[in-house]
Amino acid sequence: MGDRSRSALLITPAFFGYEKDIVAELENQGFSTTFIDERPSNTAFSRAILRVRKNLINRRIEAYYNARLADLSTEVFDLVLVIKAEVVPRWFLEELRRQSPDARFVFYTFDAISNASNCLDVLECFDELWSFDPDDVAERPNFSYLPLFYTADYSALPQSEALRPRRHSLSFVGTLHSERYAFAKELFGDRARTFGFFFVQARWYFAIIKYLTREHWSVPWRDVSFASLERREIAEIFRESDAVLDMQRAGQAGLTMRTFEVLASGSILVTTNASIVREPFYDPARILVVPADISALDSSAVFATLSGLDKPSGPPQGFDAYSLAAWVRAISVPSAGVDAVV
Repeated sequence: MGDRSRSALLITPAFFGYEKDIVAELENQGFSTTFIDERPSNTAFSRAILRVRKNLINRRIEAYYNARLADLSTEVFDLVLVIKAEVVPRWFLEELRRQSPDARFVFYTFDAISNASNCLDVLECFDELWSFDPDDVAERPNFSYLPLFYTADYSALPQSEALRPRRHSLSFVGTLHSERYAFAKELFGDRARTFGFFFVQARWYFAIIKYLTREHWSVPWRDVSFASLERREIAEIFRESDAVLDMQRAGQAGLTMRTFEVLASGSILVTTNASIVREPFYDPARILVVPADISALDSSAVFATLSGLDKPSGPPQGFDAYSLAAWVRAISVPSAGVDAVV
């Protein structure tokens, strides 16, 4: 445990509890840490409004950040870390800079800029800019590349247990969006020992995308869940799977959190993200890249390839470089960057 001689402010949307892990690791590495949820509300309705018509709740955003600024009026920070910046106003960051003129202001995004462009309004407020997406980094010379991470929940089984038969041949756990459901069902077919879990944040939202926009008209109600799995449950599914399917959002080259969680748990990764072949940990014995286009998917060939691969007995060698601790170290230490990770 660090002596917490430094202070940090973390501003991020709440995302499946990972914000709590980041706070805990910052504190473990010596930062007394204050957390602000970037969103004024985390209801499914509020998140939808923020994505499509943010201007409708501008007054609420202003009031929320004025209240947060009052809360922080006596605080001076060494590090201000903002993740995603889909809501935080520029004026708020400028006020924080006036209060903490010596602080390092660091921005990180786990989304492609094209999918979350609100951040463009505040990028000039930061000393360092990081993205998980290598294509965005290639296009924007002021950005540096830093992949996501895995948490300790996804530790692999002991070697003696890892080599025994597992419950699932192939599994998928994730939020329902784009063609994920159709893709997984096409890949699974009628095969036994496959498992799919598709999360939707609210019944009313599923009704809209099923009956009004018809984006998911073919998805049965029985195949979706409106309650998310706890992380320990997801980790257990991964450890009980020979392989786990991961599909990134369209227009995104960055590797998802699932990428690192699956590999850390000691399972084979099946992914539609071809950019993974550029990574130093890429190993065709552990990672199978499949076409993102359903029409090009050959499920028989995928399962034939998987059946010929040996089950991993643990994570890839040196994979602790992609742990949350390594990620926080890269973000929090000036000029450490990706060299602290790989």
